[in-house]
Amino acid sequence: MNPEAMRLNRYQYYIAYIRNHLRYARLLRIDHVMAFHRLFWIPQGLEAAEGVYVHYNPEEFYAILTLESHRHRALIVGENLGTVPPYVNTMIAKHNILGMYVGQFSVRPDPPPAEVPPLTVASLNTHDTPTFAAFWEGADIEDRLLLGLLDEGGASAERQTRAVQKEALIALLRRRGHLGEATDTEAVLKAWLLELAQGPADLVLINLEDLWSESRPQNVPGTWNERPNWRRKARYRFEEFSTMAKILPTLKAVRDARC
Repeated sequence: MNPEAMRLNRYQYYIAYIRNHLRYARLLRIDHVMAFHRLFWIPQGLEAAEGVYVHYNPEEFYAILTLESHRHRALIVGENLGTVPPYVNTMIAKHNILGMYVGQFSVRPDPPPAEVPPLTVASLNTHDTPTFAAFWEGADIEDRLLLGLLDEGGASAERQTRAVQKEALIALLRRRGHLGEATDTEAVLKAWLLELAQGPADLVLINLEDLWSESRPQNVPGTWNERPNWRRKARYRFEEFSTMAKILPTLKAVRDARC
């Protein structure tokens, strides 16, 4: 969308689609909130290296968004993951927009795993990452190797990095008193969710499929025909998983921690 044209028509399209979402939602996530500031445009027929950044008018985007969220009494979340300039985080904090914290992106040995910051929505993963079971067991690495998205050298390096990540996470969770001797998938999942739940995040999101140790993701970035992205049915129906003995204790522990 052309930033000057949007300003000339008084942001009618932008206002319309925000209002349409807020007819139904009381919590709205803005995908790639950095796009309020700039987008990388590639003219048709040119290569990516010939593209340019087009800058928008962020103060006007934020002003409209905060006004509409106030009118509809809705919380706004800005997806600020990846390589995001510091001024984006400054702006979303200034406008009381929640940021995002993803555990899988924050596990590292040195420095230790990043603390969960306030004014965030915290989760272990997203729709673009492996499920917790796949992450913990390294199934995502083997799948990318099978798909040709990694070569053997890259996969070997990923395995080594993952092993170090796991050691760092186990050490953190034991230090916090969430994890005992067991380091199986279920034990670490519950401990990590408790770590998030007891932190200062405004909201904690839990991937339901993590609760039954699903290893197949709903979405594998970089694939199309190779994987049935967003088409695979969940392993269990709501009527089944909502009463499963394997799931309820973890949810109860998280609920108690949040209360």
